[in-house]
Amino acid sequence: MKKFLLLVAAATLTLGATAATPKIGQQIKTQESIQVRKAEQALAGKLVADVKSEKAQTGALRAKSAVTPEGTPVAYVFSDYYDVCDAVSVSKSEDGSKVYFSNMFPYTFAYPQEAWVQGNVSTDGTSVTIPSDVAIAELEAEGVSYPVYPVEMLLDEEGYITGVQEIVFVKDGDKYYVDDDPDAPAHLLGLCALDENGEFLGYFDYTYLMAYEPYTGRTDLVELPEGAQPEEYTYMYVIPGLFGDTQYILPGQVYMNGNDVYMNLLATGYEGWVKGTKDGDKVTFHGDQFMNGGHYLVFQPFYTDGTSDEEGYLMIYPCDVVFNYNAEKNSFVPVTEEGKDLYMGTFLQDGGLYNYAYDYLIGKVYDGPAVPADPRNLSMSWSEKYGQYILSYSLLPVGSEGEMLKMENLAYYIYLDGEQYTLTPDVFVELTEDMDLIPYGFTDDWDITDGEIWIAEPLASSLGVQAVYTVDDVTNYSNVVSVDIEGNVTTVPAPQLNPDGISNVTAKQITSVAIYDAEGRKLDAAQKGVNVVKMVAADGSVKTVKMFKK
Repeated sequence: MKKFLLLVAAATLTLGATAATPKIGQQIKTQESIQVRKAEQALAGKLVADVKSEKAQTGALRAKSAVTPEGTPVAYVFSDYYDVCDAVSVSKSEDGSKVYFSNMFPYTFAYPQEAWVQGNVSTDGTSVTIPSDVAIAELEAEGVSYPVYPVEMLLDEEGYITGVQEIVFVKDGDKYYVDDDPDAPAHLLGLCALDENGEFLGYFDYTYLMAYEPYTGRTDLVELPEGAQPEEYTYMYVIPGLFGDTQYILPGQVYMNGNDVYMNLLATGYEGWVKGTKDGDKVTFHGDQFMNGGHYLVFQPFYTDGTSDEEGYLMIYPCDVVFNYNAEKNSFVPVTEEGKDLYMGTFLQDGGLYNYAYDYLIGKVYDGPAVPADPRNLSMSWSEKYGQYILSYSLLPVGSEGEMLKMENLAYYIYLDGEQYTLTPDVFVELTEDMDLIPYGFTDDWDITDGEIWIAEPLASSLGVQAVYTVDDVTNYSNVVSVDIEGNVTTVPAPQLNPDGISNVTAKQITSVAIYDAEGRKLDAAQKGVNVVKMVAADGSVKTVKMFKK
């Protein structure tokens, strides 16, 4: 018998929220509102995987309507332990003896369809039973389909599953729910797969709480005009996470009609149209737009300036978002202000933050040569435990003018102390040969991953990254962006275009550059060995760095 290690916390079900918009200076608990919720959800998925057979773990699970609903579907809100804003439907039979629920266990399926299950109302009208012998999904594994049933798994005080029974909802007027103590749950609500012999294959998904309640919120949904034919675009954005930020590159759509611009993945990946207005090469999207896409959410961009309130919570400020639109290269790039971090956010209708993302870019893949954008978000740290330096960075398949680049044509170099670095098998043990140019997205499943490299070298000062993009035998380079252990970032023009690699360009405007040897003698150009580079900025400040040239 498998024991579950339960991760529980207090949960509040807030349904049928009234319309509201985020207030200026609203506080958000970044970790609690987004990242911890996702971490718990991921852990829940892992725990369920522990009681799956190999077939259940490798097969594809798809929603499947158990019945055809009677009556007229009505908009409802579905909630469980993890979420409170899924758009679903409920309908009733004419005699009131049956209730039909759509999309039960929505997180189990990657692309949930309008799958229905029937519930039978008790004679006293106080409960609804979901039959456990009617499949609401199917598991496809090794060419065979297996039925998947909704069940309630009973738990003892130590968290062991002691048996299963039918799910029974409490019926409170038009609300239907199953409740439990999340700190000491006596049951789990989930899905169970059986093979052709009725033998257990595994559980899928589970929750402690579940409720359906009539939707009473906003109805001013943003929708495409009738007959609209949107075009295929690519959306790129980054979602912050508890264990590191994650970059997403997803296919989406854009519809443009005169000065009206519609985007369907602008709200951090949740499908739902948002409308903007084009004025010349600028496209403005106002906040407080109601969008659906399986969730009752409000689209609201916001920015932060890094300030916190007296309790240490990050302060956010709702705003509009403006994109620079490049008609030739079919790209949309957000306009940002210095000192402000811009986010695309989705909010629950009561104003609570649901999800958010940054580094948003939208466009079609550009076929011509382009200069790749500089790497960003560099940091350098030292692992005492493993004796390795860690270089973290963000490299997007984007050109310097906002073009969407072909990912298969993008690569990058690593720089160590200002010199182009060769990755060798004696340092990177999973490699079988030397590697200079690293393909975008390459991983050795050990020291090299997307956005992070662990390097066991006796470094003197800095690590850097340079993007390289080749199309039609034309190769272009980004600047070399380097960072030292204290977090100081330096940008140097591409050595391939400037062989001496010494015309340093930083956040300050450099007005003069002078080169000296180790003895202080001025040089006309960098020589082999140690060179001392002195840079004077427009504000009079001076920076001196050492550069070693082979």
